[in-house]
Amino acid sequence: MTLKALYMEHTPKIPCFLMVLLLLFPLFGVKGQVLAPTGTMALIGAKIYTDPFGEPLPDGVVLIRQGKIWKVGALGKIKIPEDAEVLDCTDLVVMAGFWNSHVHFMEPIWQGAESLPAQRLNLQMQAMLTRYGFTHVFDLATLDLGNLLALRKRIENGEVKGPTLLTAGIPFTPLDGSPFYIAPLELPEIGSPQQAGQYVNGQLDAGGDAIKLWSASPNGKRVVPMPVEVIKAATTAAHKRNSPVFAHPTNLIGARAASQGGVDILTHVAADDLTDWGTELLGTMVASGMAVIPTLKLHEWELERAGLPSGEDSPLLKTAIQQLRSFVQAGGEVLFGTDVGYMADYSPQREYILMHRAGMDHLQILASMTTAPAKRFGREKRTGRIAPGLDADLVVLSADPAMDIKNFSQVKYTIHKGKLIYAR
Repeated sequence: MTLKALYMEHTPKIPCFLMVLLLLFPLFGVKGQVLAPTGTMALIGAKIYTDPFGEPLPDGVVLIRQGKIWKVGALGKIKIPEDAEVLDCTDLVVMAGFWNSHVHFMEPIWQGAESLPAQRLNLQMQAMLTRYGFTHVFDLATLDLGNLLALRKRIENGEVKGPTLLTAGIPFTPLDGSPFYIAPLELPEIGSPQQAGQYVNGQLDAGGDAIKLWSASPNGKRVVPMPVEVIKAATTAAHKRNSPVFAHPTNLIGARAASQGGVDILTHVAADDLTDWGTELLGTMVASGMAVIPTLKLHEWELERAGLPSGEDSPLLKTAIQQLRSFVQAGGEVLFGTDVGYMADYSPQREYILMHRAGMDHLQILASMTTAPAKRFGREKRTGRIAPGLDADLVVLSADPAMDIKNFSQVKYTIHKGKLIYAR
């Protein structure tokens, strides 16, 4: 009998399907609030990537207690408590919970979040996010911040099984720069540094965690650049409050203005000019610590919607892939994001494939979904790795992305702060 089998024989167990049901439908308290689980959960037998930098544990154990990671180690060296709920993860892979740093809750299905049935919201969260392992997401544009904050509140109080939700609130554009692709809706347009500073403080006061702006915005007739002094005013105001600034660049002019204005993160590569960054711009971006969210699949999706050739030889997608490759080779920081919620195809699998085509291996992609965003957004002491004392944010995969990059999307369980929020 193997050591693993011995552990399984002598550790009290709940059948896997029953444990999943118990975790998905725990005891309910007042007004439907889900009570936090008590006791200990043990994930045993998995290959565990504690972070993207060290060697994975080939046959490991993760113990969770009261929503936190309690112990991590090799099977046989970690004692399983007698009262633990055991999840057999033999032949599975465990990683830290994933971040999607570019999502939207703008679809009509999210309206009325304060009063929509929790079961409906759970299913919507599952379809868009939790089934793909996302335990943290950054909303990068809402037109109804109050509705988004109501959704966040229901997640935080346990009514809705969703990820930690951060938001950049309602973004703004340069004058005459509201993007044509959201028409007839319009975004706020700001033309002076003073207005930019006031708007930033207003959004953060209203509950935003960050700021987003269009450093160059297509209005349907032309691409309108935002003056650098306006961008600087916005970033200065946001940074005084320790809040990051995202910019939608559109093209190289927008990327350059964002870099000169002190923007922290580009929400996309800037492929519209169909040319690479250029040595000077690339060097400035990397030296300033700017991060990039590639959203490569978005370019392909938009081409398909327009009925244009969308293969990897198409000039737009080819440029997007090349820009990511150049940025990574120069040492730039990449944050994973897909633009779901604007993009109707929720699956991130194609994004993994395209990032891999750009030269990123499975560990670099893992870092873009775990340690990099956790550090970037000031949460590295709480999440992003599998280590004692951190929140129990975990993804269990049915196969290893080291063997096939598409396996990042083969999620079997998603665990957020010790609660099972998705099970396949």
